[in-house]
Amino acid sequence: MNSFPPVVPSTMSLNPTQASSPVRRVEIKQSRLPTPVTARSVLSSSKQALTNAAIARYLFKPLSLAVAMCCVGFPTLGAAQTGTNTAKPASDKAASRIEEVTVTVGQDQLQTTSGSASIIDKAQIEAFDAVDLTSLLSQTPGVYIRQEDGYGLRPNIGLRGATSERSQKITLMEDGVLIAPAPYSAPAAYYLPNVNRMSMVEVFKGPSVVKYGPHTVGGAINLVTAPTPNEQEGKVEATLGSDNFQKYRVFYGDRIGQFSYWIDALHFGSDGFKSLDGGGDTGFERNDINAKVQWHSASDSRFYQEIQVKLGYADETSQETYLGLTDDDFAASPSRRYAASALDEFDSEHSQIHIFHFIDLGSGWNLTTRAYHNEYQRAWFKFDGFTDENATAAALVLAQPQDFGTELALIRGQANSNGSSEWIDITDFDRSYGSNGVAFDLRKTIAAGDVTHNLEAGLRLHHDYVERDHQPYAYAMVDGNLVPVSTSVDKETLNEWETDAVAVFINDTIEWQKWKIDLGLRVESIDGTAEDKLAGTTASNTQDVVLPGVGVYYQFSQAVGLLAGINKGFSPASPGAADDVDPEESLNLEYGVRYKKGALNAEVIGFFSQYDNLLGRCRVSDPGCVAGEEFNGGDIEVGGFEFTGQYVASLGGNLQLPIDVVYTYTESAFQSSFLSSFSQWNPGYFEGVSRSIRQGDELPYLPEHQLRLQAGVTGLNWQAQLAVKHISEMREVPGYGSYEDGTSTEALTTVDLSIGYDITEQLAVKLIAENLTDEQEIVSRRPFGARSNLPRQFKAGVSYTF
Repeated sequence: MNSFPPVVPSTMSLNPTQASSPVRRVEIKQSRLPTPVTARSVLSSSKQALTNAAIARYLFKPLSLAVAMCCVGFPTLGAAQTGTNTAKPASDKAASRIEEVTVTVGQDQLQTTSGSASIIDKAQIEAFDAVDLTSLLSQTPGVYIRQEDGYGLRPNIGLRGATSERSQKITLMEDGVLIAPAPYSAPAAYYLPNVNRMSMVEVFKGPSVVKYGPHTVGGAINLVTAPTPNEQEGKVEATLGSDNFQKYRVFYGDRIGQFSYWIDALHFGSDGFKSLDGGGDTGFERNDINAKVQWHSASDSRFYQEIQVKLGYADETSQETYLGLTDDDFAASPSRRYAASALDEFDSEHSQIHIFHFIDLGSGWNLTTRAYHNEYQRAWFKFDGFTDENATAAALVLAQPQDFGTELALIRGQANSNGSSEWIDITDFDRSYGSNGVAFDLRKTIAAGDVTHNLEAGLRLHHDYVERDHQPYAYAMVDGNLVPVSTSVDKETLNEWETDAVAVFINDTIEWQKWKIDLGLRVESIDGTAEDKLAGTTASNTQDVVLPGVGVYYQFSQAVGLLAGINKGFSPASPGAADDVDPEESLNLEYGVRYKKGALNAEVIGFFSQYDNLLGRCRVSDPGCVAGEEFNGGDIEVGGFEFTGQYVASLGGNLQLPIDVVYTYTESAFQSSFLSSFSQWNPGYFEGVSRSIRQGDELPYLPEHQLRLQAGVTGLNWQAQLAVKHISEMREVPGYGSYEDGTSTEALTTVDLSIGYDITEQLAVKLIAENLTDEQEIVSRRPFGARSNLPRQFKAGVSYTF
């Protein structure tokens, strides 16, 4: 893999011809000797110069400016000064102002916010010891998940009808900073922060997302790390479970004078629940270590300031595959894995540095600066069909096995390859991503009589890129084993896409008597460049967009609040988009009511989105297109409603009965009939024929009903919680009317149970059962073949807090 400067370059060794057996290991190395002069080495050199220039433009200069503002423009940093200061000085143990602006909504504002927002707090994350963000998000309405590997390693998350494919149509953040590998150039989220180390997850939809571009058609998700502590604290956790699941976490933090810090180390993994024909690994391991250091100025400083530095490193090795099963094989053994995927392995590294600065300028003004630098390298060596350019696509082989007996036998390892037409394609999908930038957030509160204006203006300068180097290798199936063939195969992809983006937003939250009105406006200017190094061509595009949004909240009575909002949604086209491809735009409406009285809290919100142009993006598993290529989908309408309810009943003594209900109803329809060359929009895809989308066809992977019902009992030092999750049938291709076998998924209902006991104030144990009734259904037939949800899992954990 190419490295994103300034880190020492690293590469992944992916030469299968060096091995004589099907066992393959991917190593991340500091160097490779000897190093021939190749297109890849030239690419690395050119990228080094290019990204150094980009960093200087978008990171170091703004950082220097921020430091100059702190240390030169405001020489009172950390020193006592005379003069007038309208801001209240902070004590050594005051709540962090940086943490306040990092948490974009907060529980205290949730009830009266004018837009749709949800919070999953630390207690909810810990209740089932969540390591899978996609499972955790079932506690939030309006979220759509397409499962793929059972563990949430490669998340597919959509919000309010925006496609869930690799979470590419939502804005993903950590502590308010863009965290997807390349959110503009290649937004498919092959990396997401591990949710187990988070203290909170925020989900925004409707006009509240105007501040959080670039993707505003569906919504935004912000993962919030723990604040630095006010005193010494620590925690050690260990969890063991089915399929040799292991999770270990150590957290320690302290405050020393004006400094506070924490360090957080996490490791988890499993041997996997799938059984590979012929034996072999199907599990994964993840490591994640992060540190945060924060300083605040003295309490008598003229201008109160805070500086926070957060560092992070994460890696993953997983024996994951795109290859699924035929429907018949799934019915016989849903956890089976074919021999053709024996070499499949995903390896990745992620590193980040985030720097935050806050200054209270007095007179109600404050400025927050965020500078960030993220890099992500991944190599996925995996089954990708057959090397013969005339071979049948793997997805069709598994969808129509009666017509492709030879191909299926090869995939299963039940036949030997007979000549080059039967060689199996194992491709190294090697990619490097980087993003860096700086964002400024200026706030001011103005009170005029009984009207209060909470003004906010923001500017973000951002640069990101993706490099793709996809090299196929030929393997012969011999007696159930994959044997490398000493035949060169042409490189499939060698390109580089990059984007420079400038975003500005302003927002005024007006509070007057029982009213709260949010007026927001976002403006983005996006310049993208796509270089195809195989074809020797370079293309570029520019996108300028203005995105207004309005949200209104009215406190109708002490218990009842009403809300409504409208905003323009946007998802940019990629740098490699053809001239006739338009960015995705939508008009989003929401309206609802909130009720809160005593122990009962409920919310019903209706939503409607009208897409001017739905944008489809090709993945490497989609036949007939190039990875990243985009397609126009025309007008789409998506609508429905979301319901959340919480009630806590007292059972007497120290016993309580908390009940939570989350439900989402969704409808969708294409507004025109057309024939698309994009396989995900081909109603005849699994039949191997091309068919036109009909007006009124529903979108794939958008269930009509989703329900989560959770109830528990809590005592003085123990708690038990039972969660029932239901998702209705989903189409896998556009269509309407009845759901057909082979092109839709079955409804799925699972039950999770968690029982915890506090032995002492410091020592606690927990037992968890996931999918207690062991339901396994086909949750997807993409990328290649039928795939299962996670079967029943048992876990036992212990934690010690000090």
